Amino acid sequence: MGATTNAPRTPALRGDPISPVVDVREKTFVRYIYEGGTLTRGRLCLLPTGSVTALDVLRTLVDDGVDLKRFYACVYETEASGGGWLPVLRTLTELPDHEVVAAADNFEIPAIAGSRIDVQLCRRQGDGADALAADAAAGPPSGHLPKDGFHAIGVVNTKNQANVGTLWRSAYQLGAAFLFTVGTRYRQQPTDTLRTDSRLPLFELDDWSAFVNFAPARAKWVAIEMGGTPLAEFEHPHNAVYILGSEDAGLPPSILSACHEVVSIPSERYSSYNVASAGSIVLYDRLAKKERRKERERE
Repeated sequence: MGATTNAPRTPALRGDPISPVVDVREKTFVRYIYEGGTLTRGRLCLLPTGSVTALDVLRTLVDDGVDLKRFYACVYETEASGGGWLPVLRTLTELPDHEVVAAADNFEIPAIAGSRIDVQLCRRQGDGADALAADAAAGPPSGHLPKDGFHAIGVVNTKNQANVGTLWRSAYQLGAAFLFTVGTRYRQQPTDTLRTDSRLPLFELDDWSAFVNFAPARAKWVAIEMGGTPLAEFEHPHNAVYILGSEDAGLPPSILSACHEVVSIPSERYSSYNVASAGSIVLYDRLAKKERRKERERE
């Protein structure tokens, strides 16, 4: 008879998952994701069992490589709010001693064996030394109403659902008020990795007549189509609704004539852009010109 060994079993080659043996009943975890990620794909870190503080959670994250100068943490709270992300020591960009953090801010979190604390990491408004100042500038309302106007973007008779998913993400990132489609129903696409459906509204309109009745008051309609004013020379309206056509045929003449403005995007080679790319370029141009205008006003 051969000798008996206690060597660990080698995972079968057919694809068994390789995982450390952890008794979850004796451990407490922090599970964290970056904004736009999903908790099922979150990263796990171990916490000491017992009562831990908000600062302990930050220490655990930093030990795992999280950069507090670029991200601040939000803990998922359930008891008081019924479910929501609560910012934790948002102003900290580096770890201090426990003594210099106010007790009210460094609240205790029950870390019972077998439990999990879910954390979402949100990008700061600025990086490095500017993070605190930028966050403060973004934080509580001053009471002054913004004068930047609003904008939205949509596609008429799109034939590529993935383009809508990409455009939806760009519209959210570049400050649009909403997205819309005319003549097409949207299905969730993997190109929308931020799950923008929970962050920016999408309106699905049956036809052009429905758009005419739906369009917000005091907003100019801007067609994005070849033959219009070159984008570099274009003055974006205070309130604008940007309209894109289908991937193959573009916008029909009847819609072009109904729009207040037509803007075109120049190119070095092939003149026709992907729908999502064209919309993203125009929205970025609006944002860039707005930022330059603000800089001139500060001078």
